[in-house]
Amino acid sequence: MTESVIRSNKEIKRTIKDLPQPKGWPLIGNFTQINNAKLHQVLEKWSLEFSDTFKFSIAGKEYVVISEPTIVKDLLRRRPKSINRTSNLEKVFKKLGIHGVLSSNGDNWKRQRKLIMPAFSKKSLASFFPLLESTTERLHQRLLNRTEPNHDIAIHDDLRRFTVDITTSLVFGHDTKLLENDGDGLQKHLEVIFPQLNSRTKMPFPYWHYFKLKKDRELDSALLEVKQYALEIVEQIHQEIQSNPQLAEEPENILQAMVAASDDDNNRLTNEELFANILTLLLAGEDTTSNLIAWMLFFLSQRPDVQNKINAEADRVRGTYNDKLTIEGLDQLTYLEAVTRETLRLKSTAPMISGETVEQMILPDGTELPAGTGLFMLTRLGGMNEKVFADAEQFKPERWEEASMVTETCPHKANNQFPFGGGPRHCPGEGLAFMEVKMVIAMICQQFKIGLPENPPIVEEEFAITMRPKNLMIKLIPK
Repeated sequence: MTESVIRSNKEIKRTIKDLPQPKGWPLIGNFTQINNAKLHQVLEKWSLEFSDTFKFSIAGKEYVVISEPTIVKDLLRRRPKSINRTSNLEKVFKKLGIHGVLSSNGDNWKRQRKLIMPAFSKKSLASFFPLLESTTERLHQRLLNRTEPNHDIAIHDDLRRFTVDITTSLVFGHDTKLLENDGDGLQKHLEVIFPQLNSRTKMPFPYWHYFKLKKDRELDSALLEVKQYALEIVEQIHQEIQSNPQLAEEPENILQAMVAASDDDNNRLTNEELFANILTLLLAGEDTTSNLIAWMLFFLSQRPDVQNKINAEADRVRGTYNDKLTIEGLDQLTYLEAVTRETLRLKSTAPMISGETVEQMILPDGTELPAGTGLFMLTRLGGMNEKVFADAEQFKPERWEEASMVTETCPHKANNQFPFGGGPRHCPGEGLAFMEVKMVIAMICQQFKIGLPENPPIVEEEFAITMRPKNLMIKLIPK
């Protein structure tokens, strides 16, 4: 739908009652058709079947799903003023004691977001590059060791260890060294927490208030372990700032900045808020980036030609900087960036974003939504539109190269899918994610031949706040 069509539709009024809906059951609605781990696929399928604006219901509550990119973009711009995080998400996070910037709304969100943003400035990321470089080399050594007996590898675990080491160093100034340790540490606790959070925020009835299943007890235990770890680091940071007050003015990591601000009456953060934001940053840094790299390796394992082009580009850029990949050189890896964007188009780590209207709202297509309406904004489906992306199901990185962007009929491809969200709540870690992705993929393409095992398992999409590959196995052969 073009913007001109949307403008002409503003005079066409309709309510939620007028929206199409998949057939469900009395009382429970579409509950039995919903699979939390596949929710994004269910909603995308219904959108193609019914309309780019439709509804479904669970236990009497109605949700509106929107996939038209122009409307999705408009709604993302309205956050957080007109669209909040869902009340259910806020309740779940509050009850678990992890109510931070991810689940907050209004002034509370603005206050916490302001404390986090400076860490993702270009200056901060540039100073962080040497750590990224050394951690990438540590991943290289781990992969060499892991592929010695058998070239087949379930690499996602290694990637999560890499991103946790990166994130804890950036957030805490503390390296967890998971790349050198095969024990069940912080990363294993995060693997319990994130899928459970996704499940609870989608549940119509909070049964865990009354009885707890094994998975609920595992969540409580994992949260307790991560909280104890985080608050010990917080106490260390307090002591560092007391012994060196200069750190309050010029913090060396995100947590130092947040702890220093928590001593300010105007910005005070409680220990609960500090822990909540630590967990949020771990989620954003560990899950999304490791998933993106894993999906890229999934595609590269089937495309030796793309691997060769990445390798040739990296060789050329390294030759410009004394055989090293520098932070300036990362910006020159334009083909690798095209590969990244094509992966995000097909396998977005955030294929949908949920929200809730703050007050009555009229969508650009004329649909009237009352206050408190639950929304699902599908951020990937627009990128699968054949009218915008020829051969949309195919992996073609070249479509993101500059010459292609200029000559094709629709140059505004970035306006059709939103892998990092949009508007004021746009993911602040996008720049860091691209740095990590380029360093890791360039290293793997230069040091290994990437392929598929014999009889590889079927790789599936699994949604757990972010969208990850399930059953991913690849073959890495050292060059």
